[in-house]
Amino acid sequence: MSESVPQDLPLIRPDDRLEIPLSPDQNLVIRKAAQLVGWTVEQYVLSATLDRAERDLFEQATLQRQTPARLVAEPTEPSDDSPGTPHPAPTVEPFISVVTALG
Repeated sequence: MSESVPQDLPLIRPDDRLEIPLSPDQNLVIRKAAQLVGWTVEQYVLSATLDRAERDLFEQATLQRQTPARLVAEPTEPSDDSPGTPHPAPTVEPFISVVTALG
């Protein structure tokens, strides 16, 4: 998995850990899903958590770049899929938004 966060973040000690209480059902679901894709539980949880974090950071950076006037007044182009259905104008690339959100 490639890194997509800046390298100037505070250093984390190798023994830093997250501990999350799980119900037996939650534990079983995560273990089965990790096994299904051939990953360890740690790899699976880390991948899913980073994926969600990057998505949230991307959405936040995109919202910060949009002005209220753009959200209300900017016309959108009609979609080719269904006539008369607009699709939103393109936004910033995910990597750029993550860097922007992290400062």
